[in-house]
Amino acid sequence: MSSLHYLDYIAMTVYFVVVLWIGISVARSKNQKSEYDSFLAADRNMNLVQTTSSAAATDIGGGFSIAMGGLGFTLGISGSWYIAVSGLSIVMVSFLMVPKVKRWSDRVNGLTTGDLFAARFDRRTGTLAAIVIGIAWFTFVGGQIIAGGKLLQATLDMNLTFAVLLSGAIILAYTTMGGLKAVIYTDVFQMFVLMIGIVFITVPIGLIEIGGWSAMVEIFNSSPETAKLLDWGNAGWKTMLGWFFAVFPVWFISIAAMQRIVAAKDVKTAQRGFFLAGIPIEWPLFAIGSTMIGLFARILIPDLSDPELAAPMIIMHLLPAGIAGIVIAAYIAAIMSSADSCLMGPVAIFTNDIYRKHLRPETSEKDLVKVARYTTVILGVFAILTAYLIPDVLKLINLAYTFGSAGLFFPMLGLLFWKRTTAKGAYWSMLLGGSSAVIWTLAGNPMGFASSYLGWVVGLPVLIIVSLMTEHSIDENIDLFG
Repeated sequence: MSSLHYLDYIAMTVYFVVVLWIGISVARSKNQKSEYDSFLAADRNMNLVQTTSSAAATDIGGGFSIAMGGLGFTLGISGSWYIAVSGLSIVMVSFLMVPKVKRWSDRVNGLTTGDLFAARFDRRTGTLAAIVIGIAWFTFVGGQIIAGGKLLQATLDMNLTFAVLLSGAIILAYTTMGGLKAVIYTDVFQMFVLMIGIVFITVPIGLIEIGGWSAMVEIFNSSPETAKLLDWGNAGWKTMLGWFFAVFPVWFISIAAMQRIVAAKDVKTAQRGFFLAGIPIEWPLFAIGSTMIGLFARILIPDLSDPELAAPMIIMHLLPAGIAGIVIAAYIAAIMSSADSCLMGPVAIFTNDIYRKHLRPETSEKDLVKVARYTTVILGVFAILTAYLIPDVLKLINLAYTFGSAGLFFPMLGLLFWKRTTAKGAYWSMLLGGSSAVIWTLAGNPMGFASSYLGWVVGLPVLIIVSLMTEHSIDENIDLFG
């Protein structure tokens, strides 16, 4: 199939109508206690299905959906380890971080990473933490927007620039309307569509098209160049170690993770939801499924110029009318679920940690909701510009992960598990770890040394040394978690 059938457009239209209906319905059902809490914390009463779906959909989203097809095309099945590391991260967070943070949040109505750092250390450290994580997740939004642009470019034959603008405008309009509560409710539907479309429709049809697993093995083994695509270690230990250093810390410092922990109705719900998002949703279902789509493209469309177009081109090449529309909707669902969630993170940080705490402390909650909506629009426009300037999905995702991880991972571990961590230790670890990663990235990763290592090489020693050389300030609360 070289172009979409009218049945595909009908399927996509139905999908968007359902999502829009969910979003509008939730947006209209305002919490009588606090519209502000509803917009930024989803009323703090999300159930297991909502927590699991939203955590998984936010992470695997459009950037990963498109990027993983590209990794499957270039690296083969070993590309799936990229998502496996993320799955491991979220499982560890469910045990190590969720109980402490959820109990703290429920006790004091904590909202953001900045709130948490300010409560444990001091206001200055909390503000820096908010800025670091806000910038990192703002960059992540750009990755989702360019993923949407590439999907529209391949499936609807759009100019990439126009596709990026359209993708960004749709995401921006939806997020501005809904807030976190609408985001989580729509994530449930989007996650269902995503898993059905990618794992249970595209992968089986792809296997049938190429003659099954044994036929795929035979095709790849016919050439030394392609035989390595079935090697689980083909990516190489340096690449996979770089993935670990960049990706594993992410869920410990993710503002999206913080928001899902805050939004869950209790500790048990948050823990179970995070665990299920990691296993089995991220690994093995999504990790292997999305990589397989790249392998199908390597067989059916071997001359593909841009590997990140593997997934959308397979949709056009492989799927029958009507089904293609559903699967395109699945990818759009992935993009929306990540972009709106990641955009809500920086919005919450600016509104709660910058505007409310530093600029206008006396502002009413009603006015804060307006500020949040205005911030959504402004940050969304800048995210679209970022996507236009850096049209590489995986590059934007890695930039976001590297900066956030290098700056915040070890201060977060110190906050959670090492009472000797001081405010100065956390502050300078964030500042030097994050900035060194940025400088190293801008320098082009000299000597092939990935910038994702900088948090471990710079951030960790600085945290330990400065903490041991300084004393706790009077503003610190070393017994924050009891």
